[in-house]
Amino acid sequence: MSPGRWIRRLPAVLLAASLTASTTGPALAAYQGTIASNESAFEPPCLAFDDPYPEKMLKAATAAFAELGYAGRAYSGGAFTRAAYLSRTANDWGTYVHSHGDHYWHAADGRRYAGFREDSGDCSQAVVYSKEIAAKRAGKQANLVVMSMCHVGEDASTMPGAFAIAKQKYREGSWGGPEFFVGYLGDAWDNDEWTFEVAFWDAIGPGYGAGEAYDVAAAQVFSHAFEANWWGSYDYTGRAGPLPS
Repeated sequence: MSPGRWIRRLPAVLLAASLTASTTGPALAAYQGTIASNESAFEPPCLAFDDPYPEKMLKAATAAFAELGYAGRAYSGGAFTRAAYLSRTANDWGTYVHSHGDHYWHAADGRRYAGFREDSGDCSQAVVYSKEIAAKRAGKQANLVVMSMCHVGEDASTMPGAFAIAKQKYREGSWGGPEFFVGYLGDAWDNDEWTFEVAFWDAIGPGYGAGEAYDVAAAQVFSHAFEANWWGSYDYTGRAGPLPS
């Protein structure tokens, strides 16, 4: 669904207030976004060969988030550390992360949480747990979250909740707020993730809803068994801010 079609569904009073604020109010604040890609884990000496996709994914996601109105900052290599990511997440309206993902064991709690590996520029990479993200965000709902990694899109995932996105699918015509989460199931290969993401960014960029963009991306031809999953509002445009503009 295009942004224009969604906006026509807004109550007239809400739409009028939004337009008034945009024309007479102060300039909109920058909507922060963090884009991160773990490159070191996918190249020597951490891997036997140099995987070209993490760099390409970072560039594509960075461009897409900028197009969608996020004031993004990109991290990779030694700059993509657990500390750096967690220092920003409280103020992020959206985020993209490519890394190793799983349901990682948290020894202190005696349970598993969805999480991903930092890069840190070496092969010893700490886990960023969804629990830690949730603590930083303190219930603040994110707009667009794309987790390009294994397992984090599974039903057992605790990652959507870390960004206050309920694991519920608001199909076309229903509305759960300006939120959309994408993650992958099982073991996902980088070339298939790349195929999915190129199609997703291409579809959402011209103004299709995130749900429609997901459908386009999921319909691509993949090299391996590949499955993605989503939660949020199908009609949401993906644009940064409390309401799509």
